[in-house]
Amino acid sequence: MHVRARMADAGHRPPPHWQLASAARSAVSRHPALRYLQIIPVGLVLWGLDAVDRFRSGAALAGFGHAVVINAISRQLGGGFADQMNDWLAVHSAAATVAAWYYIVVQGVVTGIAGLLLIWRRVPAFRLHRDALIACNVIGLVVFWLYPVAPPRMLPGYHDITAAAVPLFSSLLEGKAADQFASLPSLHVTWALWVAVAAAALVKHPALRAAVWLYPALTVTDVLATANHYWLDVITATGVLALAYALAAALELARRHGIKPRPGHRAAVPRYGVRCTAGGQAR
Repeated sequence: MHVRARMADAGHRPPPHWQLASAARSAVSRHPALRYLQIIPVGLVLWGLDAVDRFRSGAALAGFGHAVVINAISRQLGGGFADQMNDWLAVHSAAATVAAWYYIVVQGVVTGIAGLLLIWRRVPAFRLHRDALIACNVIGLVVFWLYPVAPPRMLPGYHDITAAAVPLFSSLLEGKAADQFASLPSLHVTWALWVAVAAAALVKHPALRAAVWLYPALTVTDVLATANHYWLDVITATGVLALAYALAAALELARRHGIKPRPGHRAAVPRYGVRCTAGGQAR
C-alpha cells in the first residue's frame, strides 16, 4: 500500500527580527522581571531630548525668536489668563513652592507608576500604551529639533516660579535643552493625558475613571501658572497624544497582520509526490 510523504522545507528559516522577538518572549516567560525593561526605550528618548542640543546648532537663538511668535498666538487664542495665574503665584510663596515641586516631580513619578502598573497588571493593551508614550516623546523630539521654543518664564514680563521657589532645580537642571527650548508641545500635559487614557485599563469604576482626568487638568493649571508653557503648548499636546496613539495602533496592526512564519510550516507536496512502498523504498 502506497502512502504519500510530505516534504519539509529544510531551508526555511524565520526572519531575524521574528527570531529576536521569539527569544525575547522566551526570556520574559522564564524571568518575568525582565518585563520591566520595556521602560528603557522611554528613558532613551528622554535622554535624546536633553542631548540633542549638542547637534542642533542655533537652538537658543531660534528658540527665543519662536517664543515671541508662540506667545502672540497663545494670546490670540485666549491664553492671556495665564498671565494673571503667573502674577498671582509670584506673590503667594507657599502656593508657588507647591506648584514648583509639582512641575519638577509629579510628571515623572505619576507616569512611571502608571507604566509599572500596566506591566504588573499584565494589561493586554500594554504594548499599545507603551508605544504611544514612546511616540509622544519622539514627536516632541522632532518638533524640538525643527522648531525650538523658549518657555514663557524666559521672556520679559513673566515670573520664573520654579527658579524662585526651588533654586537648586534651576542651577542643576535648567541647563538641559529639554527644559530650555522644548516648550512646544507641552510634554508635561501630553504625559498627563497619557496617564488618564492608560488608567482606563487599570481603573474599572466609572467615577474613578472620570476622576483621573483631574490630573491632566491640574497639570495644565500648573504649567501655565509657573510660566513653563504657553497656552498653545497645551492645545497642541492633545494633538500629539492623538497622533502618538494613531502611530502605536498602526504599529500594532502591522504586528498582528504582518507576514509571520507559521509554526510547523512545510512546503507543499508536489502533484506527483514521492511515493513509498511498504518496504520504504521511494519510486
